[in-house]
Amino acid sequence: MKPLAGGAIEDGHLALRYVCANPHVTVVIPGMYTLEEIRRNCQAVEDLSPLSREEEKKLEEVQNILGTSFCRRCNYCQPCTAGIGIYQVFLFEGYLDRYGLEDWARDRYGALPVKAGACVDCGLCEERCPYHLPIREMLRRCVEKFGE
Repeated sequence: MKPLAGGAIEDGHLALRYVCANPHVTVVIPGMYTLEEIRRNCQAVEDLSPLSREEEKKLEEVQNILGTSFCRRCNYCQPCTAGIGIYQVFLFEGYLDRYGLEDWARDRYGALPVKAGACVDCGLCEERCPYHLPIREMLRRCVEKFGE
């Protein structure tokens, strides 16, 4: 599930090749919207050649950028007791940090009806998160970055 990390990994071909290189993976569930995406994804998973050193280097770069604690936008954390759109907050943080779109990210975050600072620290989101993310801590970090 989420082999493209909810859109955070831009090179879908490489991401699918990496996931399918693991002999313990028997099913991959990427989101696809067009016939062309289906074709590209099938091409990636049918490529059984070992990852090249260049591909491994690209994967390392992605891992260094994303780390291990990032939202994959699965939305299993919802509903938030305080009404926070949790994955949207983290999406805008990604645009702020990874893509250099500060104005765009701040404008979109500012338009959210409920901001990260509304968190009541109940922890239900963390109980629901299949990736065991420290969501409350991540929301506090977003309050620091966005100011509310």
